[in-house]
Amino acid sequence: MRVEKFANRQLLYILIIMRVTVAIANLPLLTSADALQDAWASAILLLVAGLFVVTVIAGLGIRFPRLTVVEIAQKLLGKGAGTLLSLLILWSFLHLASIDVRLYSEMIIVGFLPETPISFITASVVVVATTAALAGMEVIGRVADIIFPLFLAMLLVSIGSLFFEAEFLNLQPVLARGIIPVLGGSIVSIAMTAQLLVVGILIPKLTEPKRALRSAFWAILASSLLILGVTVMTVGILGPDEGARTTFPFFKALRNIQLSEFLERIEILAIFAWGLGLFVGLSTFIYCGAQGTAQAFRISDYRHVLLPMGATWAVITIHNFDNVFEIRSFLTPEYMGLYGISLILIPYGLLWLAYLVRRLLGQNPASEEGGGR
Repeated sequence: MRVEKFANRQLLYILIIMRVTVAIANLPLLTSADALQDAWASAILLLVAGLFVVTVIAGLGIRFPRLTVVEIAQKLLGKGAGTLLSLLILWSFLHLASIDVRLYSEMIIVGFLPETPISFITASVVVVATTAALAGMEVIGRVADIIFPLFLAMLLVSIGSLFFEAEFLNLQPVLARGIIPVLGGSIVSIAMTAQLLVVGILIPKLTEPKRALRSAFWAILASSLLILGVTVMTVGILGPDEGARTTFPFFKALRNIQLSEFLERIEILAIFAWGLGLFVGLSTFIYCGAQGTAQAFRISDYRHVLLPMGATWAVITIHNFDNVFEIRSFLTPEYMGLYGISLILIPYGLLWLAYLVRRLLGQNPASEEGGGR
């Protein structure tokens, strides 16, 4: 079977798109806690946390450049324990993707198609993403090459259109309530960096696996700057209180802008960017989930599990939440914070511990062949 490869540049694009799409969707830096006017400071903490998370994930992956995290887990912990641990990571792909799809579906229904059943929108998104995953990671990478310039241009135009109308006094007083609200405002966004778990599956597919950490670093930096821009402009337009109460604050900020007498409703640019970004992110999620599942259970081709995985994904998306308010209740530090951070720290903490113990015992697991293959 042909070995798929895609460029490190494409990994960078995919990670930027996945991370920024969360900010476009519901801006958790502002809506998930009480950071209010200091949400921009939470964005800076998100940058630091993102660099740490990607170092943990890619740092282990580049030590086993030919193995996915599923194969690394089986190599370090044994087949049984490694497979069980891998299931936690594979579940994260499915669950995070379902949250993304549900948010997008709710926005489409509320803003444009109020009479359309959510099952129809969800099924449409899942079918398109599954079809892309069926084509393989090379195709998804090429799609990212095409989509990224459009995604970036529409996002920059959206942010730029807010600049001259923004009231930057809304960002004051700076840190008036101390650092605790800033920390609280960053927790959910830090938890959402569980999206970066896809890197553990994708490293062996890169043309230069050893440079994966560098590509991921640049992606974290670029996406954090874009998220900072979205946060500052949204607070500048809506103010901290209204922004924190709004379900889709970035879109509402854009809807308040009228560039001229005949040019308004420019939020369509951000919605279009969200749709493009969602397609890339979801295709990557379901590809990684199928690839990891196939490796965990010794299935010859990941494509064999795409259909049942897509069906499961659609069911979870529809039935996991009753409405957008339940999603927002979940995306809080008390729930999503603990949940998302656990998805990162538990599996990778155990894998790093196993790796370091083996090194202390004089073994070099990275030099051993086989393992998960």
